[in-house]
Amino acid sequence: MLKETDKNLKELSWLQMLMSVCSAFFGVQSDKNLMTDFTKGKVWPFVAAGLFVVIVFILTLVVVVKLVL
Repeated sequence: MLKETDKNLKELSWLQMLMSVCSAFFGVQSDKNLMTDFTKGKVWPFVAAGLFVVIVFILTLVVVVKLVL
């Protein structure tokens, strides 16, 4: 069984980081999750996930516009 301090030191998974970036992208990130991200996460995985989300968003907009026009 993990101690409480061991749980707090565990790093975020890629899925958790991606979900956190998506929440922040749409403006629904909670203060609790924000503090978790700053204490458990490193900067570069969040930057990479953020770039990925922005690229997917732009590509989605391009596809939607191409389909409509």
